[in-house]
Amino acid sequence: MSLEELWKDTGEGDNDLSSLIKPGLSKFNSKDPLVKLKRNLLAGSVMGLLIASLYIFVMVKFPVWQVFLCIGIVFAFTAWASVKSFLLYREMCIPIPDNNLLQELESHYDKIKKWMSNQQQVGLFIYPVSATGGFMIGGSVGAGKSITEVMQKPVMIPALLIALLVLVPLCYWLAKWMSKKAFGSYAEQLKRNIEMLKSVN
Repeated sequence: MSLEELWKDTGEGDNDLSSLIKPGLSKFNSKDPLVKLKRNLLAGSVMGLLIASLYIFVMVKFPVWQVFLCIGIVFAFTAWASVKSFLLYREMCIPIPDNNLLQELESHYDKIKKWMSNQQQVGLFIYPVSATGGFMIGGSVGAGKSITEVMQKPVMIPALLIALLVLVPLCYWLAKWMSKKAFGSYAEQLKRNIEMLKSVN
């Protein structure tokens, strides 16, 4: 129960007190999106490290240079993204002083939007590499032959190009949608709260 609701329940609330309480409540509520953004940043960082460990397993399972090259690049990106997520999470855990709330919220909003943009831009270079690695591993497992033998078949290069044309835009769209669900909606909520605080000040 909020402070305002508790006061109303006593039956002794008045307009003057409510006008004093509401600005304080607005400031408190303006931090709510940060809590959700921090939670998702930490969860994403942990998930990224778990996925990175799976890439290590894949490289051990398929010890050929093609896999080391493709999956190694994806592993490096995943580890980088996880570390960047955790560092941003740590930055957003710094207490926000009440007298500097608006500036701090604007700073956090700018950082989360820049982080989202960087992830999407780097992803455009990673998706083709990831799809190529997955294609070669899938072809090797499906045919029961080495990657070198499978990729020597004339049909494989055109098939790989078709797979890239389909998978890269699909991966980009999916990653963008997931980013919006996990971070974008809360970032926009944070932006709305910032605009509300600006209108009050």
